[in-house]
Amino acid sequence: MKLSTAALLVFCAVGCAASTEDAEIPPVKTDDNPENPPPSDDPDPEPQVCPDATGVYDVKPAKTNLLFVLDRSGSMHLQINQTDTRWTATKAGLFTLFDGLPSDTVAGITMFPMGDQPVTCCTVTTGNYIDCSACATGELPGPENRCDALSYQSLPVGMASLDMGQIIDMKALVSSADNEFYWGTPLAPALSGALDGLANQTLAGVTSVVLLTDGLPTSCQTTADPEANDIQRALDAANLAAQAGIRTYVLGLDAEAASSDPATDLAINLSALASSGGTARFAGCEQTNECAHIVNSDNFDDALAKSLEEIALDAFSCAFDVPEVNGGTPKYDEVNITVQSGGQTFTVLRDTGHNDGWDYLPGNQQVQLYGKACERMKGDPDATLEVVIGCETQHI
Repeated sequence: MKLSTAALLVFCAVGCAASTEDAEIPPVKTDDNPENPPPSDDPDPEPQVCPDATGVYDVKPAKTNLLFVLDRSGSMHLQINQTDTRWTATKAGLFTLFDGLPSDTVAGITMFPMGDQPVTCCTVTTGNYIDCSACATGELPGPENRCDALSYQSLPVGMASLDMGQIIDMKALVSSADNEFYWGTPLAPALSGALDGLANQTLAGVTSVVLLTDGLPTSCQTTADPEANDIQRALDAANLAAQAGIRTYVLGLDAEAASSDPATDLAINLSALASSGGTARFAGCEQTNECAHIVNSDNFDDALAKSLEEIALDAFSCAFDVPEVNGGTPKYDEVNITVQSGGQTFTVLRDTGHNDGWDYLPGNQQVQLYGKACERMKGDPDATLEVVIGCETQHI
């Protein structure tokens, strides 16, 4: 799978007052000429379009930064068919994605749990369950290390351009857990720590986290912190990061093994997590708990590949840098955006609810398309994007 982005994107910026070298200055109107009354004293005249200062620029997809946060808890070694486990199938899907991403992508990867050594007293039974009954007292690690968000702020494979060396390092990290069993699923501290670590970096472009997990927060509850396994902590971390411009995509693995209790159902809670992270799959998905990407064992390989491709396309294809405008002071609150596709022009309205339209990403350095506009850009490699910006008009 090799991802592609829209071919040529045009950015039309309407600048401000034309240069006196390029346009004739109109005569000054005075009371002696009744047909030409004096200028209005209105302090807020209507904005003027300055065609002589119009510039056309290339609009390029925003630089993409992707951090993969991969669950390596013991349950990832459960079988999904006669030959594959959740782990082996997820690993194969990730490796295919790594090989297909553009080389100018900035990417990194971390896994959880971290901080503890793998355990050897747990096994996967013939009935496909985890059995840790052979573990002696004290053999399973305590929560001190794996449940500390600070354990996840430093990335084992840091953010770097996705050249062959970076791909090799990312694959090697994943492969290091092939035969290891890690206790617990400290999802909340792992996600919050990884997001905090990203927020402390200076990365140009659009930054996203891709979380892959087969479970909800477990194994962190203590007497001193009785709510350590509460999914709300992960929701709050994802929401705070989204407000700062870091989005969280969520991929739930083998959700059919989820509980019938809504409070612990994997699909329900991961849907809420994706929504909090600013990556709801479609408008209204909250009502049906379908905001996350869910992969089940009956079609694991195909669904995983499709989900990873959809996540990558969304992260790449629908965010665009806003270039600097020369020749005037732009008014970024007066913007018109259209998409040209299939011989038609579609007007895209601003939608701060991110259902169907466009909006600025935090910092106003990029615009993001949502809903149908994003689908048109992804579905048509020849589609073009035109952005027209108003300007501050100078009055002499």
